[in-house]
Amino acid sequence: MQEEKSSSLETVIVILAGTATLFIAGGNYGDGILVAEWVEYFHRGSGVTSWLGTVIIGIGLCGAPVVSLLVKRFGFRKVFFIASIINASAITVTSFVYNFYLAIALRVIAGCGLAVQQDCTFPYVLCRFPKHTAIAQAILGVGFSGGGFTFPFIINYCLKQYGWRGCCLIIGGIASQQCALGLLFRHWSNKPLPEHEENQEVLLEQSDGDNNKRFRDLHQLDLFKRKMFIAFVIHSFILHASASVIYVHIVSGSNLLMGISIEQARFTLSSIALANLVGRFVIALMTKHPRIDSLTVHVILNTFLAIQVGVIPFMKGYTAALAVSASIGFLLSGYGCLFPLILVDLFGNDYLYMSYAYSICFGGVGFLLGAPVAGWIYDTTGNYAVSFYSCAGLVILSVLILIPDWIVHIKKLMKTDQTKDHKETIISANYIASLRSLS
Repeated sequence: MQEEKSSSLETVIVILAGTATLFIAGGNYGDGILVAEWVEYFHRGSGVTSWLGTVIIGIGLCGAPVVSLLVKRFGFRKVFFIASIINASAITVTSFVYNFYLAIALRVIAGCGLAVQQDCTFPYVLCRFPKHTAIAQAILGVGFSGGGFTFPFIINYCLKQYGWRGCCLIIGGIASQQCALGLLFRHWSNKPLPEHEENQEVLLEQSDGDNNKRFRDLHQLDLFKRKMFIAFVIHSFILHASASVIYVHIVSGSNLLMGISIEQARFTLSSIALANLVGRFVIALMTKHPRIDSLTVHVILNTFLAIQVGVIPFMKGYTAALAVSASIGFLLSGYGCLFPLILVDLFGNDYLYMSYAYSICFGGVGFLLGAPVAGWIYDTTGNYAVSFYSCAGLVILSVLILIPDWIVHIKKLMKTDQTKDHKETIISANYIASLRSLS
């Protein structure tokens, strides 16, 4: 009876987390639509104004290491609730701002709130739902992609009816619903914390001993001694910079390059999100097969992503824009779906929190820089094609950085399979020999 109650409560927590990610994705990843409005209003060029579209997500990602420690120290529920208030309030106040720099400051504050909501929801749920990781990932993916799919329609309607100020006010009101969700998060049953969390809580309570060693153990800084982790961090930085270009500039880029109206271009974000949702399910089912390696799938998807982004300037028309956006969304889903699984495969479950936090942190820096640089390229050349070519080149570079470690990883997997097959052969031979001796 207790197990059934615990299982039901676990399911409720995961569904709540999925609902939270819907508001997180919708309220913050739709800024690419608003950037086009802000360029016209503030008259500061695409490069500088792109900061308004990247700063929330970028700051949110950069705060991952600090957020992980806050959650472990004070609990997910309290920190998530306070962060939700900060995020929703800053988005709402943006609607009353007339100064560009004040708008940037408010987006930074909103990003600090987003840091908790975004950076800890995924690893928290994965650690708390270890027996059904794929299902938990799928539910969170539904919320994330569902928010990205529905909010462009909401934002487009609000822009036509109330302008960008009224739109920010409404989005802030919707984002405030996360405060109620934060109050519902609880530690369920008597399930113990993961082993690495217990160890870190002990480290926090220690009052004597080597402080430097305690700091290194708490923050798991030994990760940076591994060449594979450093390569993965650089890969995360470059890939997030590329994703920043896509999310912020796909609306304006498809409007100018593909010859479609700005209202039609806004729905390219919905196409990305819908395909992202389908992709998460497909890839999650694929990676459940024991013979399919997560890192290999990740490398393949990013290779095709580079090709798809590179052909954007050659596509014309609304149908082509939706098709290209859908394929990009499907390929991007691999990153969100496979990222935690790859970290567990490469560095172990004990390092999941901090390896995730450090990788996301460097990725946040990349997200902050990617869209503004692409915007400055457009301001300089007057052609969005160059921006998307640069984006495709970055994705290729991120893949090349992983190739040496991917080869090492594949060799280890092959040795493991050979050892397993050898043991099975010996067991079979011994079994046959025993049968013959009995006969």
